[in-house]
Amino acid sequence: MAEAAGLVVGVVALAGLFNNTVECFEFVQLGRTFGKDFQTSQLKLDNARLRLSRWGKSLLLDEDVCNTTSLQGRFGSESTVKHAEGLLGKITELFADAEGVSNKYKNQTTPQDNSLVVYNPQKDLDPPIATLHEKMRQLAIKRQNRSGVRQKAKWALYQEKHFRRLIEDVTELVDSLVELFPAAQQVQRDLCDTEVSAIGENEGISLLKEIAAVQDKFLEQAITKKTDGADKSHHIVFSGNGNTGLQLGHNSGTMSGFMFGKGG
Repeated sequence: MAEAAGLVVGVVALAGLFNNTVECFEFVQLGRTFGKDFQTSQLKLDNARLRLSRWGKSLLLDEDVCNTTSLQGRFGSESTVKHAEGLLGKITELFADAEGVSNKYKNQTTPQDNSLVVYNPQKDLDPPIATLHEKMRQLAIKRQNRSGVRQKAKWALYQEKHFRRLIEDVTELVDSLVELFPAAQQVQRDLCDTEVSAIGENEGISLLKEIAAVQDKFLEQAITKKTDGADKSHHIVFSGNGNTGLQLGHNSGTMSGFMFGKGG
């Protein structure tokens, strides 16, 4: 009983830390110094957030864990939960460190310096990318129990090298979280299919696929499956003499011996 109680306490703590870690992404802005790389960088940030939220959703961390059953089947031992807490804690530390670098940069720069100007995703992204950004943001938010999340001021990353390091380190830590719970990986794949359906047709999907190829293999596979299915061509060959008919519906493969035309 004591071990089960310890697991419940651990999972409750993990759920709270998960919510706060996903929320870290909400406060990050990108400086104008990113230039032409702003749109790609914003989607990298969005994808990292979406992937982390997917991991938590696959373990039902967005639900009231006190009222769920079979915690041991989902999370294994209390030590595994502690390991996950440690990984999430490292992600929050990465954001705290990056914010510290940002504040140091601001303090060393005059307020009038143009390098302190930041982008607004709603206004500065191209319309298709802005739509993609907001859909991914909302998907992640829905996977949080936001009643306990902290309120915080936004801050900006001004130098791309610091952003790149942040994304690389976060990706590695989420890799470890995914590997820690192998039984949840199929659920994550299924959630990727749901994400791609929710995103729908979007001009930015090819850019997202390129990003996912580096930092989110499950999403890349889901996008590939969706786009390959949409791109498949269906060929129908009608030939022969004296054959008339009416084709209704959708046919795939090859049909022969038919001719469309007026009956004699």
